[in-house]
Amino acid sequence: MSTIDYGKAVHLIVHGQRDLIDSIRHKLTSLGFADNKLIPASLQKTGNIGEYVAMAWPPMHATEIIISEITGINQAINQAEAKDNVMGAWSNVSQKEISRIPLP
Repeated sequence: MSTIDYGKAVHLIVHGQRDLIDSIRHKLTSLGFADNKLIPASLQKTGNIGEYVAMAWPPMHATEIIISEITGINQAINQAEAKDNVMGAWSNVSQKEISRIPLP
C-alpha cells in the first residue's frame, strides 16, 4: 500500500452529484488533506501523474470515497475520442487504488 502524501492535489469526482462535494471535502480534510489542494475534477483536463483522485462510489448512490493515485496518462487516445467518452479526459488516466473511506 502506498504512503499517502496529504499535501498533493486531489481531484474530486462526484459523477454530477455536486451535493456530495462539501461532505467529501470535510471527510478528506479531517483525514489531513489540505483543503486548498481539493479540486473538483474537470472533464476537459486531468490531474498529473502522482496526484490523487477521490471518487464518490458507486456513482448514483455513493456510500464511500475511493482514493486512487494517478499512475499514467495515455496520450495515444485522441481528444475527439476522449470528448465523446462520458468520462472525458479521465478515460485516458490509469489509476491505482490506495484507500476506501466510508461516506457519512
